[in-house]
Amino acid sequence: MAHRNQQRRLALFSGQLGVSLATSLWLWTASPATATTLVRLDLAALTERADRVFVGTVERVVSHYLDDQQRYIVTDVTLRSERDLWGVPVGSTIVIRHLGGVVGELGQRVHGEASYAVGEQVLLFATQRGDALYAAGMTQGAMHIVRDAQGTARVQVDLSSAELVQPTNPGVAQPSPEGQTLQEVLLHVQALLAKRSRPQTSPPTGAQKETR
Repeated sequence: MAHRNQQRRLALFSGQLGVSLATSLWLWTASPATATTLVRLDLAALTERADRVFVGTVERVVSHYLDDQQRYIVTDVTLRSERDLWGVPVGSTIVIRHLGGVVGELGQRVHGEASYAVGEQVLLFATQRGDALYAAGMTQGAMHIVRDAQGTARVQVDLSSAELVQPTNPGVAQPSPEGQTLQEVLLHVQALLAKRSRPQTSPPTGAQKETR
């Protein structure tokens, strides 16, 4: 079919991102790059929204159609937990979903959505939506871990396809974790999580026990 050679783009709009999403679909055209408007979430907001928080390494990235009508593509990302901050035991694997992906010749792109590459480390704030886990605040909740010239692990937040707006009631906004050392960010997140009640000990949706 002719549309199979066209790339589709999904744009997401939500009054409360990370809780509910409404989607619209357009055929992709050779227009300038656009960005999705997201409500800015600092570490306190991400921690408050997250159902699972952990550091993991991406092991597998698989895209597939969400329904039998083959209208929407989603991508399931398998990560292995290396540091359990909130509800993801070390050594277990967990599947995080994001909207968009490529199946055969058809691709869908969601501006502002989280992205993952096999082999990379990620500090992930995951929130449950339906039967799947997604990064809280889209790209804001999937923080890439990179190493600087001295070998120090630092946090990188990819906002290249997102435009942030301040929340209606921002309170005292915390600085962005962009460029901070991973250790600094983890200490901050642990302090925030210490104020919450611990999650249930049952495995999270998409989690698997270590079998090796």
